[in-house]
Amino acid sequence: MELLQLQYFQVIAQTQNISAAAKELHIAQPSLSQALKRLEQEAGVPLFDRVGRNIRLNAYGIIFLKHVEKVFSSLDNAALEIQAFRMQDDKTVHLSILAASMLLPDIYREIQNADPAIRLHILQNDQEHLPHQKELILSSDWKLPDDSSSCCVLLEEEIQLALLPGHPLLNKPAICLNDLEGKSFISLSPTSSLSKILQHYFTINRFQPDIVTYIDNPDIMRKLLAAHAGLAFIPVHTWHGFSHGVVIRPVEDLNMKRYLLLSWKPDSFQTPSLQLCRNVITSYFTRLHLPDQLPTA
Repeated sequence: MELLQLQYFQVIAQTQNISAAAKELHIAQPSLSQALKRLEQEAGVPLFDRVGRNIRLNAYGIIFLKHVEKVFSSLDNAALEIQAFRMQDDKTVHLSILAASMLLPDIYREIQNADPAIRLHILQNDQEHLPHQKELILSSDWKLPDDSSSCCVLLEEEIQLALLPGHPLLNKPAICLNDLEGKSFISLSPTSSLSKILQHYFTINRFQPDIVTYIDNPDIMRKLLAAHAGLAFIPVHTWHGFSHGVVIRPVEDLNMKRYLLLSWKPDSFQTPSLQLCRNVITSYFTRLHLPDQLPTA
């Protein structure tokens, strides 16, 4: 049996008249009569009683109609469920965080305030991850992107030296690379974007700090800094939550900065939810009232 046959039967059962059903279905009456005849042959029983020029559902037809209506009801429900799932799927946005993780809670709240239905899947610090079709990537680099068609610059910020109050280097009017020789340093993992940016500047300035500790997140770095485990180089804006009990100073002959970038998969269709997240994130950085830098002395 074909769905078209079942649709014909359903309309005939509703109209109880072949001519009226043919008109509603926009087909010729003989063709509809032949379709009904084939259906009854497949069912093995007559589904209608013929009363003169009229027809009327019989007991077999009533049973058959009950199941036909279940079939179409199930199909309608399937279509609605697929539509609901598609809408839910369209609300899913993947956000890969390779930089500025300290701002993630604020960004998450901004997106949820804009649309609570967005399902934000967050992946952090996976440098080898292949971009998803519906994904935004928050990253950083020491240079501006070559292609701005799938990327925008959110922020430009300096990277400077973080010290504890009272550190002897703070007594100097200017800190130079020579002053850092023999000092111990704390750093994020070598695979992190910040570490790669730092290594770029270290290489071109022929400076290799003595990194004694690699850690995974800024909060642990701050605690180790407070424990006198070493010095650190940090971004001056996006790490403003790092500032408690920390003083930053520029290194005169080591000028370092990074660009915070938001990118997406080139030439990919962007769902309305992904576009909304893009707009929220860029607006967040536009409106962000960051301090000029962390405390200095």
